[in-house]
Amino acid sequence: MTDADLSTAVICALTGARLAVSGDLHATLAGAGWDRAAVLGHARAVLAAGGVWPHPVPDDLRLRVGSAQLMAAVRQAQGDLQLLGQPAGTAVPRALNADERRLLQDVPPHHGS
Repeated sequence: MTDADLSTAVICALTGARLAVSGDLHATLAGAGWDRAAVLGHARAVLAAGGVWPHPVPDDLRLRVGSAQLMAAVRQAQGDLQLLGQPAGTAVPRALNADERRLLQDVPPHHGS
């Protein structure tokens, strides 16, 4: 595995594209027009269409790098681009339905003894 292999795999996971890596990962992304806004917009579009993001990395790239290293590098790149921790809406309080009430009342026989 080389640093270029890892960077290529990370870029593929973030953009779905194979880019020739020239030096730094972030410089390569920026040089190809993939700044934070572009990656975020792409990710939202993929997810809204029911796709998976980060993209699955093709086997020929994935097999050149370790799985743990790839996941850590993708996570690091997401953090560097400030793509982690997007705020989610809060759940609206509501009454429990019948199934939820039944599950709450379902306790093992030894419970309370």
